[in-house]
Amino acid sequence: MCGRFAQTNIIKSTSDIAKTFIGKVENIENFNISPGQEAAVIKKYSNGRALELGHWSILPSWAKDKEGFKRLFNTRLESLVKPYFKRLISKNRLLVPCNYFYEWSRSEENKKVPYCFKNKINNEIMYFAGIFENNEFSIITREATKENSKIHHRQPLIIGKSKINDFLNVKNDAVDVLNSIKPPNLSYHRISLEVNNPKNNFEKLIEPL
Repeated sequence: MCGRFAQTNIIKSTSDIAKTFIGKVENIENFNISPGQEAAVIKKYSNGRALELGHWSILPSWAKDKEGFKRLFNTRLESLVKPYFKRLISKNRLLVPCNYFYEWSRSEENKKVPYCFKNKINNEIMYFAGIFENNEFSIITREATKENSKIHHRQPLIIGKSKINDFLNVKNDAVDVLNSIKPPNLSYHRISLEVNNPKNNFEKLIEPL
């Protein structure tokens, strides 16, 4: 799964992927983005890709109990064959740029222990695959690699730059593209419990204990 992530210096970090900006994306400098908050996403338009703001968590149009429905902040890769998700992934695809993301494991005392994940290659920015409805988005997840599963059994589906065009091109079968993507090498380290509070937003959150 992906329950928290960080976006910093996002315009400069994505300058080779998105050339247009919509809304106040320059205000995004968040080390602890949680479901329900705004985040920067990249969508493809007829005149190119744009970096814009999106609301993390989808409330499906078919949800009858709007108040009690658990919003979809993650979507399993395996679920993209279901009618609702199949409709979204066929046309409504986006990228979620990410500098770091967080997962939690269980200690021997059954307490949640947070870890920070990052790209092993020069700390390069990562791009999560996502779907959207209106201005709301959900991050696609897959089974974790053997190494990452020591912390959590799911992880975001991260797209390398060489596959971005294939994924955003709606003429391509997105599920086939996503299944062809090999998970990148990630590194992780244990971090402070301060990340557990979504109100905390400072660089110290990513520092190893």
